[in-house]
Amino acid sequence: MDSIDIRLDGRVVLVTGAASGIGLGIARHCIAQGAVVYLTDVEEVALARNAGALGANACARRMDVCDAGEVERVVTEIIDTRGGIDVLVNNAGVVAQGSYAETLEPAWQKLLAVNLTGVYHCVQAVAGSMRQRQRGVIINLASVSAMRGGGSIGNVWYGATKAAVVSITKGLARELGADGVRVNAIAPGVIETEMVKTALTPEVRQRVLTRFPLQRLATVEDVARATVFLASDAASFITGQTLAVDGGFLTS
Repeated sequence: MDSIDIRLDGRVVLVTGAASGIGLGIARHCIAQGAVVYLTDVEEVALARNAGALGANACARRMDVCDAGEVERVVTEIIDTRGGIDVLVNNAGVVAQGSYAETLEPAWQKLLAVNLTGVYHCVQAVAGSMRQRQRGVIINLASVSAMRGGGSIGNVWYGATKAAVVSITKGLARELGADGVRVNAIAPGVIETEMVKTALTPEVRQRVLTRFPLQRLATVEDVARATVFLASDAASFITGQTLAVDGGFLTS
């Protein structure tokens, strides 16, 4: 029986929102499996510091996913330098909390700009090259909020943007499959990142934990390992799927 191969030797990976949290963890795990990773973010100081700690196979680039021109510039540089992008991880995202009424127009526009338009810009910039090369992997970060119309942290409007990410994933998988490009999504449960830390008061934490059959919150490593699997040849016949990394949250 063949062993399961999750190595990413020599592959070029672009991760958005990689200055910290999930994106940084994904970059770290991809590098550990042999990939060259371009970490992108708007937080330049943290990006440079954290990418620098990952070694020679980590390349930091400032990139605002909301800026089509900036995305195109970075993607073109990577393709010209490396010959192509093998894996795109659309991780950049923002969250909104509270009731539907508490999300005012500016916050809603930011959700749309980062969580949806950012994915659009990156896919538009990268997919053409993948199709020409007849290979590639796109992994989108969704959320269990997509299936629940909001969740323990993200609210209904956040959930709506992540539900759209799930829909985008299915549609792109259908359109790009004939060109050898696989597209999947990952839907994490609550993760203790900087983005949600302020919402995880002791009371909220206890309430959230009662919803997880595994009785713990997700870790960055849980999501990063799932990402490496979907990026690897071990998942070569998986496309159009949303993998819930949620400790059983969606069963409760």
